[in-house]
Amino acid sequence: MTSRHSVFLVAFVVTSVFFVDWCAVVFQCGCRSLWNGIATYCNIHAATGPHCPWCEHPLLGGGTAFGAAVSAQWLAVYRTTTSSVWKRLLLALVAFPLVSGLIALVQRFVWNY
Repeated sequence: MTSRHSVFLVAFVVTSVFFVDWCAVVFQCGCRSLWNGIATYCNIHAATGPHCPWCEHPLLGGGTAFGAAVSAQWLAVYRTTTSSVWKRLLLALVAFPLVSGLIALVQRFVWNY
């Protein structure tokens, strides 16, 4: 496995593991870590809204944010000109909250959250 593949794998795993935690930070919806109940306490279960956009619209909401973040990570790892493994990793890790956070801002507006 090349260093680029390893860097992308690490970034992908970090994004996958902490995506629900990021949902809780961005939307303050009650979601918890994968090992702590995930969406058990999310406001998606409340009778009235507003409901978390990523949980209410899993493909269009969370799926779009996750896919865009992973795509940005792929670009950071495979399309940057830097040769440093650590710079690629840093770019890929920063891409996760930056890109998904920007998408979350748009989704907040679209779904009136």
